[in-house]
Amino acid sequence: MARPSSNPPLRVLAVTNMYPGPDDPTYGNFVATQMQSIAETGAKVRVEFIDGRRSTWAYGKAIFRIRRLARSGQFDLVHGHYGLSGFVAAFQPLPLVVSFCGDDLLGTPNGRGGITLKSRIARRLSYFAARRADAIICKSEAMRRRLPRPADVARARVIPNGVDTTRFSPGDRLEAREQLGLDAAEHLVLFPHTSAERRKRLDVAQAAVERLQQRGTRARLLIVEGEPPERMPHYYRAADCLLLTSDWEGSPNVVKEALCCDLPVVSVDVGDVRQWLDQVSGSRVVAREPDSIAAALSDLIVDGSRVDGTPVRAALGLPRIAERVMDAYQEALARRRGTQAST
Repeated sequence: MARPSSNPPLRVLAVTNMYPGPDDPTYGNFVATQMQSIAETGAKVRVEFIDGRRSTWAYGKAIFRIRRLARSGQFDLVHGHYGLSGFVAAFQPLPLVVSFCGDDLLGTPNGRGGITLKSRIARRLSYFAARRADAIICKSEAMRRRLPRPADVARARVIPNGVDTTRFSPGDRLEAREQLGLDAAEHLVLFPHTSAERRKRLDVAQAAVERLQQRGTRARLLIVEGEPPERMPHYYRAADCLLLTSDWEGSPNVVKEALCCDLPVVSVDVGDVRQWLDQVSGSRVVAREPDSIAAALSDLIVDGSRVDGTPVRAALGLPRIAERVMDAYQEALARRRGTQAST
């Protein structure tokens, strides 16, 4: 819902431990994109980055920095992106919105059927952030259901990351391959994930493409990582299909970006993938097993057609998602006013 233009602009302090920089232009790019779209609604946005990858002490120091900023009178509310950032932001006086993004609620697999000790601790801190939040955003329904308190589950909103559909849009395959220096005749299975991250299951993807080659299809697994966001649409347009084989996901951005570029997807059933693939024909959800994946890849490559991602583009355009996040902000402000009125 549009906000009356006569109202003063909302002043948002965004707190995140994921944000792109010169050394890693893809890290937390979805946070940067979302906050830019919030700013385009007329809100005033300041982003405070917690560099937790450099030092865990950064979180402790950030608690005092965020509290000081919140008390400065410059902001109306705080939006924490990721559970640990929400925990840091829970110790300040302003209305708090927390967006949960994936392993902050789901945990990180340890390879033995459980989750790592580090992620168990992080998940506990995320639960605390959820209790303190005035509004909760989860990227998928599966994540919402992982909140431990029924009251938090009931009030949490499912709002996936938006997609910049002015950038991620259909385009000519041959032109994209020419720009990237790729063989025009080769069948390319796109794997746009961090290959060293075990949960992405590069081993399964490689085994599936080997099976595909054994079937007589000249195909190559195109592993793409560390590319700046502005180059990624070229890869989606250049590929024959996208492959996702992860052990778990929250709401994988690569699937949504691929569909917005009309690229077919073969994916295991993780996160909210099925929700998006059900909106278009010509993509497949398969078992995490190389032969099943290879069969689906073969069908899509032989068919050679694109999908129609129009419904996904309509649902995930940045202005639409920004509108929904702004609704969460209004909920947080109203909830805090109600709490203060009752005391």
